[in-house]
Amino acid sequence: MMFQDFQCIYGFCPCCGESFRLSEATLHYKSMPPTTPWDVLDAGWERLEAAQERFTDQQYLIREESREAGRKEADRRLKTLTAAFRRSGIHIGDVRLMFDPVDYVIFHGMRSDRCKEIEFLDREPTSRPKEQLQRSIEHALRAGNVWWTTARIGDDGHIVCT
Repeated sequence: MMFQDFQCIYGFCPCCGESFRLSEATLHYKSMPPTTPWDVLDAGWERLEAAQERFTDQQYLIREESREAGRKEADRRLKTLTAAFRRSGIHIGDVRLMFDPVDYVIFHGMRSDRCKEIEFLDREPTSRPKEQLQRSIEHALRAGNVWWTTARIGDDGHIVCT
């Protein structure tokens, strides 16, 4: 009601003498007005939006750095084990690094497109849960509770199972 009344109040510009409605007036102060809770809320939203933009800008870089770190770790582990694999008659091209639930899966004959055996290779367990996990995998394999699914991961990160 009060704002509607401001449309009925007229004034005259002291510089040019032109008339104006009070509701159209722009007020100028010598100092900044005091901060209100709305100003604090607006500033919080602006900080959140800026942080989201920074994250979006850095998201690709973060993913690439993570992939590269994973590749380097895989290469480092494989280099340390190459000699051990060779002594055991395992071709390095047949080895795939998984890290979890086991460290390595060896597809014997994969390099020649004739995979005849799959072997799981893991370190000695250093904790009770890791030991239970290894036993669980062993029991599942011995009981025949296994099946084969081929999963392909696209460049966009989507996984397709066949």
